[in-house]
Amino acid sequence: MSSSSSCSSDPRVVGFIDMDAFYIAVEMQGPFKADLAADKPAAVVQYNSGEKNTADCAADDRKRFDVKTGTIIAVNYPARARGVKRNMPGREAHKACPELVLVRVPTKHGKADLTIYKQAGNNVVSILKSRAAACEKRSVDEVAIDITPESDRLLAEEPFAAVVHRARAAGTYLADSEASTTAAAVSKDATRKGHAGQLSS
Repeated sequence: MSSSSSCSSDPRVVGFIDMDAFYIAVEMQGPFKADLAADKPAAVVQYNSGEKNTADCAADDRKRFDVKTGTIIAVNYPARARGVKRNMPGREAHKACPELVLVRVPTKHGKADLTIYKQAGNNVVSILKSRAAACEKRSVDEVAIDITPESDRLLAEEPFAAVVHRARAAGTYLADSEASTTAAAVSKDATRKGHAGQLSS
């Protein structure tokens, strides 16, 4: 998807979706979803690059839960509330949250096998394509979407100022914040705090 310049006669409206805690969400739909309740702290770890002779472990292998080491790459909200963070070593995370459930990324040929996450990301893209003018997968859990037709439809029904006013009235974090005046001022952390706040309200 090519971006249009500010001088373009056909400006596009492009959205960017970063799927939060995506690896955990995928695991919660997998063969061990019973072990990963939404209200229980959990995280996904990847083996450390310095490890040698990492044994292959398929997506449906329960040994993926028999881990204490590795680096955390995804954390659900209950674990975040207990101080568990991305890039934290598994052992350190267990000290912060002893009941934390760790699940290791599948491995194949001694390397991380992201197949289950890539397939899940592709499924999301397929759904988005049914509504968006165009989609471009940027990573396993990130997608850019062209929502120009939908935004044109909405703005034909209601002026932009009314749309913004309705968002502010709804009390969303970004619409109410001073940071919302410029997209560049909104950090990833601020966005996540807004999302978490909306979930809890």
